[in-house]
Amino acid sequence: PNLIEIQKNSFKKFLESGIKSALEDIFPIESYNGDLKLHFEDFFLEKPKFDIKESKNRDFTYSSELFVHVKLENVLTKEVKRSRILMTDLPLITPSGTFVINGTERVVVAQIIRSSGAYFSQKFDNKTNKMLFLGQIIPTRGAWIEFEQSNKDFLYAKLDRSKKIPLTKFIHTLGFNSREEIENVFGKNELLDLSFQKDEESNSSDAIVELYSKLHQGEKVPANAAREFVRTRLFDRKKYDLSSVGRYKINKKLDVLNRVENTFLAKDLKDIDTNEILFPTGTLLTRDIIEQLRQKRQCLRKELVNSEYHLENEMTNESAMTYRKSETDDNLYVKDNISNFQTGEILIEADSILNEEFIAIIEANKETIDEKIVKFFLEGQNVEKKENDVKKVFNEVLEVYFLDDKENKTFVKIIGNNQEERSENIVLSDIIASISYYLNLYMNIGHVDDIDHLG
Repeated sequence: PNLIEIQKNSFKKFLESGIKSALEDIFPIESYNGDLKLHFEDFFLEKPKFDIKESKNRDFTYSSELFVHVKLENVLTKEVKRSRILMTDLPLITPSGTFVINGTERVVVAQIIRSSGAYFSQKFDNKTNKMLFLGQIIPTRGAWIEFEQSNKDFLYAKLDRSKKIPLTKFIHTLGFNSREEIENVFGKNELLDLSFQKDEESNSSDAIVELYSKLHQGEKVPANAAREFVRTRLFDRKKYDLSSVGRYKINKKLDVLNRVENTFLAKDLKDIDTNEILFPTGTLLTRDIIEQLRQKRQCLRKELVNSEYHLENEMTNESAMTYRKSETDDNLYVKDNISNFQTGEILIEADSILNEEFIAIIEANKETIDEKIVKFFLEGQNVEKKENDVKKVFNEVLEVYFLDDKENKTFVKIIGNNQEERSENIVLSDIIASISYYLNLYMNIGHVDDIDHLG
């Protein structure tokens, strides 16, 4: 049998369709303000500069230059420029199934890695004589999310192996604007209290700017730009992939019903249609009761984060261009100046009220105003439509208590992800549930994973 046929056929498939598929995944690339778009059109490989024998003799890599044809589009002016770009030198496979790297023949060995999913582990800290917990959400492709505790008990989060930030600040970036909102969702917690000490008076905008700064070695950008960068890093299917296996494992790990056995209900569970009490306060959650709850998951579903401002929603919504001055004010106000992109003249000043005169100015100048602004205000992208388009985030929640040796009650809120979720990228429901799982571990709710088991 031809023992290298699989490797050679795999590389052939990579050249014929894999490269194109990978490039199509990342294109088009947009500028932060959306004015410029870079489109992928095609690619080609140049003939290798040196053959296999000469590459070995000269200590070179047997490779071919990979060029890409791209198109740069100016969305505002409709101007288009085309160019050819050198992407990289691509090592080529030899007839014997090897690669020549710097003159030396090498073979590709498959690396065994942990499959995508949510994992929680523990380690013993000899300095403090305490058990510390770690949490990780690992994708097939994309940014890792990690949770950890310092030896001084402070909780931290990291995105994409960046520098750590207080866990509460990371929660702020998801769309929780105040300490009160965070405590309403996750409950009051001594460890969160410590994290808040590192995170005085933070809000969503400040937190997202700081997280962006951690990812870019101190660089500062406006909150909207930082928010959009982080949002696409996590929730854009082109940049983040769990795979079907990862989705299955995350749903299994973060199912709220998989970590409540032998606890007691702290609140009545009611039928959402009839308001009938299905399971009263004090019900012991046995395996039998849990199986019954699996058939009645609707009574567990709750919307925990403001649907208008959470991180998963794109910034093309109302909050990107308009705002309300207070909850009791029905008027909308424009956030930024609206200008003629040809002359720079300010047509509408920031903080102007959205009314008929406002719309008339947009209509009269629509040929010289940013296309996104025109579409938002004139082509049905109004508040009413946007409110219908907003993606709501649902989690499954149970409030329970357990008894210690002296029959004292300890109350805990347990949050699971949306078990109806089938998308192969992470969603906000998963992140909220993973934070809850991590916090619950410190109350002996949940289970750590065997870090030596890669399945």
